[in-house]
Amino acid sequence: MSEMEEREIERREEIPLFSEKTKLAQKSAMANRWEEFKKIMKEDKENLLKWFDLFGNNAIHVATRSNNPKLLKELIEMVPIEDRWQAMYMENRQGNTILHEIVFCKKVQMADVVFEKEDELLQQEEEVEDGVEKRASLIEHKNRRGETPFFMAAMYGKLKMLKHMANRIATHNMGNFRKHLHRSEYCSALHASVIGQYFDVAIWLVRMDKELALEKDEKGSTCLQLLSKMPQVFRSHAHMGLIKSLIYTLLPDDGYEIEDGETLCLFKHKTDLENGKIDERKLPKSVISKINYKFWKRLATEFEGLDHMWKQKKKHKLAESLANILVQYDLSWQISHNDHKWITLITMPHLPFNVAKRRRLSESKRQERHKVDKESLHERIPLLMAAKTGIIEIVEKILEANPSAIFHVTKHGQNILNMAIQYRQKKVIRIIRKKGALESLFPQITDKGRTILHEVARMDYYKPGRLAGVAFQLQDELRWYDKVRKMVPEHYNMHCDIDGRTAEDILENEHVEMLREAQKWLKETAQSCSTVSVLVATVVFAAAYTVPGGTENGTPVFLHSQVFLFFTIMDVVALATSLASVVVFLSILTSPCELWDFHKSLPRKLNLGFALLLISLLTTMLAFSATMLLTIRLEWKNWTSSLIYSAAFFPVTIFAMIQFPVYVMARLIVKQLWKKLKKVLPIRLVKCFKNIT
Repeated sequence: MSEMEEREIERREEIPLFSEKTKLAQKSAMANRWEEFKKIMKEDKENLLKWFDLFGNNAIHVATRSNNPKLLKELIEMVPIEDRWQAMYMENRQGNTILHEIVFCKKVQMADVVFEKEDELLQQEEEVEDGVEKRASLIEHKNRRGETPFFMAAMYGKLKMLKHMANRIATHNMGNFRKHLHRSEYCSALHASVIGQYFDVAIWLVRMDKELALEKDEKGSTCLQLLSKMPQVFRSHAHMGLIKSLIYTLLPDDGYEIEDGETLCLFKHKTDLENGKIDERKLPKSVISKINYKFWKRLATEFEGLDHMWKQKKKHKLAESLANILVQYDLSWQISHNDHKWITLITMPHLPFNVAKRRRLSESKRQERHKVDKESLHERIPLLMAAKTGIIEIVEKILEANPSAIFHVTKHGQNILNMAIQYRQKKVIRIIRKKGALESLFPQITDKGRTILHEVARMDYYKPGRLAGVAFQLQDELRWYDKVRKMVPEHYNMHCDIDGRTAEDILENEHVEMLREAQKWLKETAQSCSTVSVLVATVVFAAAYTVPGGTENGTPVFLHSQVFLFFTIMDVVALATSLASVVVFLSILTSPCELWDFHKSLPRKLNLGFALLLISLLTTMLAFSATMLLTIRLEWKNWTSSLIYSAAFFPVTIFAMIQFPVYVMARLIVKQLWKKLKKVLPIRLVKCFKNIT
């Protein structure tokens, strides 16, 4: 900093920047007391164009926040005619004029005030100085970031203001329309709107100028590539429960009310809209069911969560519509490398077959190369990017528009199946299977010598799922590996990559840490659960000898009561299941806990132990409830009896609600057992059973 600048700062620190009247006006503006604000500025006209805040705004800039066209017009007219041009073109510290600030207003009439005053000044200038070059319009004026008001409206998602400004540019012939669509050579309004997730604006822009869909930013990304990096804006990545999913489905999706009050109907007559044959504003009102729409709109105003879900659905549908338009212009998949030598070249491990020696050799090779594999990060193909992030909406739309794109191979020898398996995107693999392309894609070997089996064994891009513990995460990894292993030919199991490692070697090496954590978690869980099981067994064993109501000559008092019979059954079941769960958990503690034990054996034992412990706890609670009914005999009409009986069954109800996921898991276990039984049973018997069900 120069000495002169330092002196200037010192001088500012000594002199107040704002007068007392300006401070009063600032308080009025912050409190939205605009009449009071106007009155102060009317009495203090000499400060009308001076700094009003630290952003360098003047009073007219600040008045745009009022969303009051009348106030803005009156403030502009307070400025003398000879200074009015200066007032209109005055910039704040960001280089924004009043038209830049008006972008954030809800009423387009605010912009009309500025346009009206600008036209008046231009007309006066023409009458006085005929033949002089016309002054540039405010709508063409750029701030310090190179943004016109039109660009700012697109960047901040102000669709109504954007359309209004576009109409102004078109009707008054204000230069080349395309110069308003760019901040710089590598930043278009379409890029800005996609990054800001204003997809309604993006759809409108790409309809106005289709060339925007092909333009790239400074990193070389098209808008479809940017969209392929945003899985959170698509329905396939919105994790919802059963109730939320049902509500989401019931919410109207024929049209959505946008901020500016218009209704953008994108989902009926989709083809005509995308081709620009009809304008969304001319669509009939019958497209949206008015009754249904108003019903949900009313609920959304009352419940914040529902309103958020509706906005979320709007974003999902708009993003999907934008993707559907952009894929029509994407031809990146056409440059493919299907003729490379590594497509089917198989490399077998060195003999003698010594696993430990081969691992040491491959590790030394990796250290020599000392190179991190980042090839997939540099892929620029939207199809592969969407497959990597799991955006099935984009994948489906690209393959629907260009079926041959599914066979695209990158310069690194990767295809869509490699990418989906590498990033564990199972939904994408289902799409590939539906297209019937699995057999054509799985023989692909990358330039690193990796098959799809190598890719699934790696943990470079692993993200843990929503599973109960590390043991179940490891089981999921092993299941995933086993499933892919069944897809590829058997000789691929022995194929080595350029480091001399088979897929099995990579699986064992890269899951060492996860195996260690899974062993620790499993042991601790088994110990804790076995302790609980022993405690339950102790309680129910004692309860068997202290029967409710006591005994007379060794015979229980309530022997002939049905509730007593229920208590006895529940107590016996609780004792049997708790002791059985102890045995199961002890078998887990004595297991070797090797890698492939986590594939089936150990998780099955753990699930069985959990199920037995669940039954023992449930039956213990039921036995307790039966004891309450036997020992405390109250009149049903008495409110205290109802309260006590409800309290007795309350733990059972809560336990059932909390353990609902366990019931779902049990259903999945039954399905898996049925699949295995089908392999053993005769085909005729299986068909007969299907016909019965």
